[in-house]
Amino acid sequence: MIDRPELLVLQSTRPVDYLNAVYRTRAAPARISELIDEVSELHKQVESRWHVANTVATSALETQLNTRGYQVTHAHDARVIAVDSFSARPKGDVVVRRIVDETGLRDAWKVAEEAFGTSRKYSDDDAVFELAQCAGDAAKVQRYVAYLGDEPICSGGMSCFPTLGFALFWAGGTVPHARGRGAYSAMVAERVRRAAQRKIPFVGLYAREGSSSPIVGAQGFENVGRMTYWVRSNTT
Repeated sequence: MIDRPELLVLQSTRPVDYLNAVYRTRAAPARISELIDEVSELHKQVESRWHVANTVATSALETQLNTRGYQVTHAHDARVIAVDSFSARPKGDVVVRRIVDETGLRDAWKVAEEAFGTSRKYSDDDAVFELAQCAGDAAKVQRYVAYLGDEPICSGGMSCFPTLGFALFWAGGTVPHARGRGAYSAMVAERVRRAAQRKIPFVGLYAREGSSSPIVGAQGFENVGRMTYWVRSNTT
């Protein structure tokens, strides 16, 4: 991880998108080309992803990313709601459970691959590491799986920041054949409930346009910003 005021970037030899990504860029236009060079060297053997959020001016960065081979893949709305303002929708037969063991974690992995159309091999070490991150009610990371009967159909995570009064939702998705059954809404409601238990007043997420954004928008989440993925395949 490189973390300085103008740049926050992760690099890994593992071909995992969120481990090879830029999460912060706060640089003058004259410095942007140099930063892209730096990131390109870090990510030369993996796919590179740049998270571009409109918390700062982005036009110069986007122009240069475009000329350097990056392309927009997904755009997201930054959606936020006060926990006290949220009203849960009926969840029908869907049951949401917090992940506490390897069975639940592997259910979540399976759901995520189907929901997002990805494929990734997980090792026993991955399971040990990820379970350790979400162990205990006070863990910063919480992960959940929604079931219809015995079938896992939706998964999602939440990172809690009590000192900031905020919880960030992430990786919420439903398997294609189970969409329209209220699983995603149940997943949102359970995470809001858990945030309320921890006295966290606000929750939010980067909600993908045309997917989760209209769902949470209809549930009262306010649109407060925008974040776009710019992606480039490896250059070797």
